[in-house]
Amino acid sequence: MGKRVLFSIILGMFFLLCLVSSAFAANSRYNVYSPSTYKQINIVQSPKNSRINGYAVELLVDYSGSMGRWIQLAKETLEFILPKIPKTTSVALRVLGENNGQRGFAFADLCKSTRLVTFFKHENQTNIVKGLQEAQLGGMTPLEFALRETIEKDLRSVRVFNNDKSGAKDKKIILVTDGYDTCGGDPCKYIREVMRLRKDFQIDVVQLGNSTELMCLSAETGGSFYKIDGSRDKFVRAFENTFGVPVGTVEQGIKEKNGNVQPSKPVSQKPSRGYKFINF
Repeated sequence: MGKRVLFSIILGMFFLLCLVSSAFAANSRYNVYSPSTYKQINIVQSPKNSRINGYAVELLVDYSGSMGRWIQLAKETLEFILPKIPKTTSVALRVLGENNGQRGFAFADLCKSTRLVTFFKHENQTNIVKGLQEAQLGGMTPLEFALRETIEKDLRSVRVFNNDKSGAKDKKIILVTDGYDTCGGDPCKYIREVMRLRKDFQIDVVQLGNSTELMCLSAETGGSFYKIDGSRDKFVRAFENTFGVPVGTVEQGIKEKNGNVQPSKPVSQKPSRGYKFINF
């Protein structure tokens, strides 16, 4: 009887070890944080009590498989927009739904696939564009989970100071997506719950396609909802609007890059105030 019990214990420990090893391997593949995998992958952690003078803007980009074309356009667009925003604006980048193309993953891992690529920093365009270039397209869209990470870790870890008396919020999330939460989450419900306790941020949504499901995120936080029907020009205009630079900034930047016109001066713009629905 004693030998049977001992054998059962050993067998159980073996299966437990296999499960733990599989979980660690999955975390490494999909950049899901755990203490054992932290040193093996390129994860940026939000520093605590970071001070920002000016404004904090976090770009949250959907890396599900259908976003390839738009991510490429975002990289090209931000190359010209980010150098024109005020130097007092710090920008961060987080991606969601990313994976590296390996097989054998678990559904639960993909639904926690989000990572902070670069933390808030002034004049951060090099790291932003490089991060967009290196991130890998995935499949799922864990939107609620990514919003939780953005709000409860990234934004909560920063203290923003400025002299703006206009009522504009000091922190902004710019969500770029063509879909909805495919992991069973409810981002609208989550944001409504958060806004009962916090009023220090707004969410601008750049929604690609005809869906208005995520309009709630902007409406609840006083942000802007940009509905894009597939046009490149409208996508560019949405980015110019949400980053507070004049319409035509990207076109001007392309001309400057090609040597057709003289460089223009940076534009000082403040974050917009109040909910807006913009259907280009």
